[in-house]
Amino acid sequence: MVAGITILTMALTLTTTILTGKYKSEGFFQFGGAIPIVKVVDKLTKEPPPGISLSNYKRYEAVYSSAEKYSDFYVQNKLAGDVSAESLLQKINSREGIGNLIEPIFPFTKLDAKKLGMESNKDESNNIIGLRINYSAATPDMARNTVLLLGRYVMDAIIYQTYSDILRFKDIEISTKITKLDNEIIESNEKLEELLRKNRDLKSIISRYPAATEQGARQVVSVTEETARYLSPTAQLTTNEVEVAETKEKLLKIQRDKTQTTILGEYYRNTKALLDGSKSGEAVLRGLEPIKIATFKGKDLDNEIIKEVFNRLTIENQTANNIYLEKSRFIAGPDMPQHRTVSLLIALLTGLIVGFILAVSVVGGRLWWKNNTLKLQK
Repeated sequence: MVAGITILTMALTLTTTILTGKYKSEGFFQFGGAIPIVKVVDKLTKEPPPGISLSNYKRYEAVYSSAEKYSDFYVQNKLAGDVSAESLLQKINSREGIGNLIEPIFPFTKLDAKKLGMESNKDESNNIIGLRINYSAATPDMARNTVLLLGRYVMDAIIYQTYSDILRFKDIEISTKITKLDNEIIESNEKLEELLRKNRDLKSIISRYPAATEQGARQVVSVTEETARYLSPTAQLTTNEVEVAETKEKLLKIQRDKTQTTILGEYYRNTKALLDGSKSGEAVLRGLEPIKIATFKGKDLDNEIIKEVFNRLTIENQTANNIYLEKSRFIAGPDMPQHRTVSLLIALLTGLIVGFILAVSVVGGRLWWKNNTLKLQK
């Protein structure tokens, strides 16, 4: 009986392990640069610190941990029927969610900082440089594919949130800037007209009084209690013409800025429409270049003012694609697991020990019951 119960328990334990055993895959997902891409650079390194700041990461984490966000990603990418996607959908909708599957990685820990004599709480470059992602599944292929999908999903959510922050406010910001530039143009035109009127008056004065150009300064510029300053009409005319030239130059610069801002306004209106119609960050990012081409269709790209905006947007899009889609990737794993999380040998030994204890308990209890029953009968 002891042998039978022990063997039966071992068989049950081994069967259960085979049927419910998991394969765990793990991978290291690297952020390929500063996220979000920023133009302000560190004064010492001249480059933005790599990775994601903790404050930004907390926002991104709240986004990608949302079951609603994953559902949008699931539908947008037509993942229905994909075993890994279905499994991840169940996981993210469960009580524990996917928080325990993703671990942020810092360039150094508190222990590292202590060894290096660094004040980690004052160091602003200790951004999150990557994520350690793991997943356990019934088969090695499913475990590995789910880790790959989870890395892709997290990056997609980060891209979408980044462009959501940027594009939703660009339209209003640029519209406000165009209004401001219109006012500056009006003010500059008024100033230019005033200077030109003064220029004509000075020329008229000089033509009526030619001898004044050969005499000392007589026109009052400013008077105080102690002194009085004078400039001749010729000196005033020279100063006036310099101011006219400066005002014309400023007006040209404002008009140039308005032309470029108007083009950017058209571009960002179209990109905002793209964002509103898509739930995938990667789809938004890949859609920026076609929108740029459509925006500049029919415009004179030989015009340097227009060409500058075109080149600027091209650089921004190429940089974003490089950082978000090329450099941000798995640099270690996800590995193809070769063994279950619980080995068959351990399961067999566990079954042997548990089965033997159970068998001895059953046999001992049976004998005790038999002996006590006989005593009662006597």
